[in-house]
Amino acid sequence: MAEKKIYSILGDSISTFEGYTPAGYDFYDRYTGRTAGITSVEDTWWMQVLGAVDGTLGYNNSISGSTVAGGISLSGTSEVRLRSLGVNGVPDVIFIYMGGNDWAYSVLPEEFEDAYRRMIAGLMYLYPDAEIFCATLVRGKEADDPEESFFNLDSCISPRIYSRIIRECAAKAQVKLIDLEKYDTEYATIDGIHPNAEGMRTIADLWIRELSEKH
Repeated sequence: MAEKKIYSILGDSISTFEGYTPAGYDFYDRYTGRTAGITSVEDTWWMQVLGAVDGTLGYNNSISGSTVAGGISLSGTSEVRLRSLGVNGVPDVIFIYMGGNDWAYSVLPEEFEDAYRRMIAGLMYLYPDAEIFCATLVRGKEADDPEESFFNLDSCISPRIYSRIIRECAAKAQVKLIDLEKYDTEYATIDGIHPNAEGMRTIADLWIRELSEKH
């Protein structure tokens, strides 16, 4: 029987879960997880995807609030973060689902593009045999109560700009693209950004759909 592939993940708060992602940086801790209906790691989008592809989790370095750009230890370009993806074995596959915070903080598109390009290049250098998948951004449904919104969506640059940059960077680096944006689907949230259990299923379904088209 063939060994299962090792999958590692580089993400932000949407991909966190207490006990599986860096301690102290998990948005989905026990309290928030219960609020969102995400009480088990099996409820996360990424564990649902790993179940669908029969993969083994390597390491999930997802950090709440982290951006691709910024040039700090929590950024997507951080060598420490990139190297951590191999702590439980060299990954066969790497999922990148970042950019949401760059959009939220209105990081300049040219800065985001440079950082995203360097992030991919770093991963390709460290894991030359890994299959890398870069995901575009999918919008969350706005909170029913404006006071529950995580941030002011109207103050942000269009997320389509960041998704376009992700597409271009993936194409130039000749890595795989998970084009979540093209489905024009919104996922259910607790605050306009962070998915609840239903939203996690929506994101997982889109990933699985895209992955099935790549194989």
